[in-house]
Amino acid sequence: MVSTGSYVLSVVLLAVLVLSLGFSAVRLRQTLMPDWEGPPAHLVEAITGVALLIWLSELLGVVNLFYAGTLVATSVALSVVVALALGPGGRPGWPGRVLGFSPRGSSLSPSGQGEKQDAASGQATPASLSGTTVVAIAVVAVVFAHWGLTTADALNRGVFNFDSLWYHLPFAVEMAQSHSVTGLHYTETVFTNWFYPQNSELLHSVGILITHRDTLSLFLNFGWLAMAFLAAWCIGRPYGRGPLTVVAAGVLLECHTLVVREPGAAKNDLMAAVLLLAAIAILINAWTARSERSLPAGWPLVAAGLATGMAAGTKSTALAMAAALTVAVVVLAPTGRRWAAAGWWFAAGLAGGGYWYLRNLIIAGNPLPQLEHLGPVSLPHPEQLQSGRPDFSIAHYATDTGVWRDYFEPGLHQAFGALWPLVIAGAIAGGLAALLWDRSRVLRLMGAVALFGMLAYVFTPLSAAGAEGAPIGFGINIRYAIPALLAGLTLLPVAFPALRASRASASSAGGLGKGCRDDAASSFSPHSQARTAAPLQGEKPSAGPAPLPHDRTRGRYAWSLGDWLLLGILLIVLLVTDRADAAVRDPDRVAGWTVALLFVLIPAGLLFARSRGLPRGAVAGGFAALALLVAAIGYPLQRDYLRDRFGNEDPETSIPGMHLDSAYRWARDVSDARIGLAGTTAGFLQYGFYGTDLSNRVRYLGVEGPHGAFNAIPTCAELRAAVNAADLDYLVTAPFLNFIEPGQPIASPEARWLRGERAVRPIDRSGPVSVWRVRGRLDPSACGPANAPLRQIPQQPVS
Repeated sequence: MVSTGSYVLSVVLLAVLVLSLGFSAVRLRQTLMPDWEGPPAHLVEAITGVALLIWLSELLGVVNLFYAGTLVATSVALSVVVALALGPGGRPGWPGRVLGFSPRGSSLSPSGQGEKQDAASGQATPASLSGTTVVAIAVVAVVFAHWGLTTADALNRGVFNFDSLWYHLPFAVEMAQSHSVTGLHYTETVFTNWFYPQNSELLHSVGILITHRDTLSLFLNFGWLAMAFLAAWCIGRPYGRGPLTVVAAGVLLECHTLVVREPGAAKNDLMAAVLLLAAIAILINAWTARSERSLPAGWPLVAAGLATGMAAGTKSTALAMAAALTVAVVVLAPTGRRWAAAGWWFAAGLAGGGYWYLRNLIIAGNPLPQLEHLGPVSLPHPEQLQSGRPDFSIAHYATDTGVWRDYFEPGLHQAFGALWPLVIAGAIAGGLAALLWDRSRVLRLMGAVALFGMLAYVFTPLSAAGAEGAPIGFGINIRYAIPALLAGLTLLPVAFPALRASRASASSAGGLGKGCRDDAASSFSPHSQARTAAPLQGEKPSAGPAPLPHDRTRGRYAWSLGDWLLLGILLIVLLVTDRADAAVRDPDRVAGWTVALLFVLIPAGLLFARSRGLPRGAVAGGFAALALLVAAIGYPLQRDYLRDRFGNEDPETSIPGMHLDSAYRWARDVSDARIGLAGTTAGFLQYGFYGTDLSNRVRYLGVEGPHGAFNAIPTCAELRAAVNAADLDYLVTAPFLNFIEPGQPIASPEARWLRGERAVRPIDRSGPVSVWRVRGRLDPSACGPANAPLRQIPQQPVS
């Protein structure tokens, strides 16, 4: 368990890290994008802060200095340098000129309209909270509460997501243990996931470094959930549709595919999707902030490129939409400045995610080693001796009605609920409407990006993984479509010109039921002066008014009947298809709503109080008190979690199953041991062997090959020699994981190869899984007839 002193020290280190990075991010944004305010500015700051954390961690990890102390000290030093270099106001004259463009000329204020001016006197009056904004906040709270239910489950028994146990968290622990980001951690001998980009795992590693436990990993994705809603608001904001875009995004963020996998785990599908959505939001706000019909080659473009690069550095499946966004940026850039725009975009993108692909290129000769051929050209790649399930794509079954009936339709129903056709149709309609009917070039191209992402998903390998005619992996891998579907649904409320609201004057806008002033209460900023914004020059008039950049309008946006109808439909879909009512029915609903209260409702109340005139100091004090409350709750919560983690003997809720439950319980009390794994079932579910304090060194035994290959050990003698070379304290042997029929594991020979060896003794057995105590050096020459050739390597059945 963690002592009180260690917990307090971890809280202090975390607070210093967050505050120093936050200061640097805000000051950089103030300097490079000084006219941006309100939610779009906060979105840029959040992206910048995460990027700074990733960069510092990578730089320290390259030189084997990735420690908690060095990371925190470096972040503090960075904030001091930023403060001294940029001055107290954050707006010196030199940065923009030295880097080739003026920050002030690259954007127009995306200000939050926290106040409005009285039509007669021109005096600022406090903002009111519109009904639609209340609905949006309620939706956000419900989604957080629903996610809290899954997190409560993980707190009660441990992380139970397969991919998190397989490689997400093992990668994070290995980086924390080795204090390096240059090595490859081989998890098993079937797939090559050690070549995956690892921005997400790096962030989890930071949490493990600071706390020496994995508790923060259970909550990290709530940060990405919050950023998803922020990006969605920013997309609708220039058009007076912030609440609508938030609710539309909530429909997807509340879906079963995300609710059961992202909270309480280390999955990274949401992180990649949110970063792509943030890039779209920044591009839309940058476009609507200018009077010309072009995208500036300036800092907003850099911020969007950075978000896109970070997405590609999180999941390689984000590369398709990243490529589409690249084309969109080049098209939107002004003639004669496209090379400059492309240069800044690529530089930012490479900074955001290029490290992992560079590492792959150095080690394997290929930045994406999973890609074995590029047309007729064979690329360097690791050869694999064992196979997983076939990696068919959805396109492979395009005309197979039986597969659609037996696998695709049930999978979509499970992922998106009973109204799944509406969810899919809404995302497609959002992309199509933006592409075909909207007259704003930026929305047309963002619609094309969303549609291209959906099309790319259909051709993505493993999207219909499984034996021929039985794509059992379809339901699990629907998550590959989340970025494109999220973008399409979020664009839906702003893509149809017929739904665009006209701008009503302050005197005629009336009450909350007559209109919604865009972002009046959501930004809760009392510093922005309302002003009339001119239409974009060169834009053809659409069925509604041109977007009025960043709320700088006098009065309200009047909502049309179509807006209210769409809001009603989205709320019905949210309730019916996502079963959002689980947030009030589930036995763990108190835990879920505690999450919503701490992370949504109290912060929203404090920000609204600020917009009503509460002094800035009082609001800051409120947030400080909230942070202390969360820290106080976290201590007993962490103790309870660590006490129960992977210790449940109930077969209905035990982790991870597959005969590994007993071995997991054994590993809970083991510390500072060297544990070897043999048999891919143990490799795919290896995380529990790191122990409660994450101090065990876990290594899957295999044979390294060219281009980063890692294959199964083929003979008894080689296995025994590998155990000796690894200097193990314990060895876990397990069967070969059968992805086609998980309940029917395939025999793996390693346990048989240990028979008669006096240097090992079994100390725990459960079915085909055994834990062996290694008491000395094994004798490779004593294998005899068991020294089998390569043909004994188990293979996945093809049907």
